[in-house]
Amino acid sequence: MIRWATILLSIAGLGVGVLAVANSKREIPDVPLARAASVNPFDRGIAALGFVEPAGRVAEIASPEPGMVSEVLVQVGDVVRVGDVLMRLDTRQIDAEILQAKGELGARKAEVARWEAQPRAEDLPPLESLVARARAGVENASDRRARAVESARTGASSARDLASAEAELRVAQAELASAEANLARVKAGGWAADRVVLDAGVAAIEARIASLELLKERLTVRSPKNATVLRREVEPGEYVQGPASRSAPPLVLGDLSRLHVRAQVDEEDFALIGMGSRAQGRTRGALARDIPLKVLRIEPFARPKPALSGANTERTDTRVIDVVLEVQGGADEKQMPLVPGQAIDVFLEAVR
Repeated sequence: MIRWATILLSIAGLGVGVLAVANSKREIPDVPLARAASVNPFDRGIAALGFVEPAGRVAEIASPEPGMVSEVLVQVGDVVRVGDVLMRLDTRQIDAEILQAKGELGARKAEVARWEAQPRAEDLPPLESLVARARAGVENASDRRARAVESARTGASSARDLASAEAELRVAQAELASAEANLARVKAGGWAADRVVLDAGVAAIEARIASLELLKERLTVRSPKNATVLRREVEPGEYVQGPASRSAPPLVLGDLSRLHVRAQVDEEDFALIGMGSRAQGRTRGALARDIPLKVLRIEPFARPKPALSGANTERTDTRVIDVVLEVQGGADEKQMPLVPGQAIDVFLEAVR
């Protein structure tokens, strides 16, 4: 009995296995690709990784000095012209120095005005009276000398009295000369050399003010080109580093009126292309678009490959030569959306 039960169970197991194998032979559905494969359109050509950039390259705007941003006048997407103000840094420290320098300038100009106002009207009468007094003293001394000479001639006085009278006359004459010189000096006004010194001091303060004004103007960041604001990484009140900083630039500008594509051509493929090579680009993503390109220039400088596409077969120890291509046709942005920094596939025809 047990033997027959074992045989029946074996037959049943064999049937279950055959049924399971028969049902497992299902066809796996063919899943379509998310997008068509990017195929080189040229019979003989090379492929390269390209990046979209403005025709005049991207301009990364840096702050000329470290400081706090007081005002940002542009938004992303704004079109700016050469010289338009982009942002302003805090200028209160320089404003304080300018106010101090202007105060010093006022003091120096007041000294110049005081020099020009010389002589003071009230300074002349005392000096004129001193001159008159000295002249009177000279006249009196002359009279005494004349009497001393006459007395010495008649023998009424000695030679010593004559010498004393002559010394008194010389002293009176010296006092008169001194008084007249002081009066002449005061009437002549300020000394020319003093005016030169005063003018030099005024010029130095004015130069300092002009220098501070230039430094203040330098803290107003202006657009160096006609462009569109691509990125804004700063807000009022934030502290920005100087031009030597390695942080992200506060503002990024680029001219979107014409776009270029910078393709990284492998050094091993570079010999196959030339200025006459036809070119075509293709965007990546769910909706690929073909982009007509034209070789604009080949930059004669090989450098290590800075960006990788992520392909398993891509070499990382290679050097590349930049080939700059111009986007042709002015395509509609709705049909061919391109933005600076976007990566696209570039195909170049081999002419050799």
